[in-house]
Amino acid sequence: MIYLRFPYGLFIACMLLCAHSASARDDSGRLSETHWQYTYTLQLETNSLVQQAGDQWQHFLYFRFDSVCRQQLNGKVTESDWWLDSQELHFAFRQQRLFSLSRLNDYSLELTYVSKDGKSTYVHHFARIQRENSPLGQETNTLPVVLVQTIPLPQADPEVTAQAITLPAPGTEPASVELVGGGYYGGINPVQQDFITISGEGRLIHQFESMQGKRLTQKADIPKEELDRFIEWATKEQRFMEMESSYDCKTPECEKRKTVKPTPVPLRLSISTGEVRKMVTVSIWGLDKNGRRYVSYPPELDRIIDAVQRLASRNSAMK
Repeated sequence: MIYLRFPYGLFIACMLLCAHSASARDDSGRLSETHWQYTYTLQLETNSLVQQAGDQWQHFLYFRFDSVCRQQLNGKVTESDWWLDSQELHFAFRQQRLFSLSRLNDYSLELTYVSKDGKSTYVHHFARIQRENSPLGQETNTLPVVLVQTIPLPQADPEVTAQAITLPAPGTEPASVELVGGGYYGGINPVQQDFITISGEGRLIHQFESMQGKRLTQKADIPKEELDRFIEWATKEQRFMEMESSYDCKTPECEKRKTVKPTPVPLRLSISTGEVRKMVTVSIWGLDKNGRRYVSYPPELDRIIDAVQRLASRNSAMK
């Protein structure tokens, strides 16, 4: 029998590297789609307050799914890319572009940086706020959707689709669907907003807006029986509830593609049945112009997305 000696120091280094990698992925997920309000800045060496938010200094952050950080400073809105590399956060804030992520939880965010002369360390502190309390909170669901050719949803019975909408019977729980994002942001007239929602009452709303100002809205009614069949098909036959919550890059090439234009836009699909809500996100969804897929995810997800888009497109034309 042959025994191989593995250097203990190398083993520890590998363990730390894996831990940092997992931590970065977790923190990136916790930071996505969150809103923050700037509160104060401290100088660590003297523990002195350098700046504090007030009526004359209001600064808000919104870390979007598509790796764009929207900021509002005293009413002026700007954008910059953001991403996490280990415990370092890259984004533009107060003439700095690199910060150490010293704290991130459900209540507070602390970003640390060292002055250029290396003599002072500063900490920016932010408080977590709800979307409805943020001036940037009205800018959700502004991600484009891309169509794919997949297995269609079986056509509903014409007699059923002709029926009027009926409210759920007492004791039953309505379901709802939301599809946001996907595809690549770019081109001559990039899509600014394209999302589909279906409420528990079967009310379908599809909104689309491009960079050049073309804005279209479609509203339609999905009969309850058809919506129930779709939910059962998606959750049971396609096993949506059993999917992972997030599908992300597993190769350096995939991570690099996130920074190349046209910019890939993460996709978010959520289905709610009663008190149970499942959300699945894909960092780079669909195929690029060369027919290449960067992120591996179940093919059933494409089928569900295609079915939602068919429900939206087969109804009255957008106007």
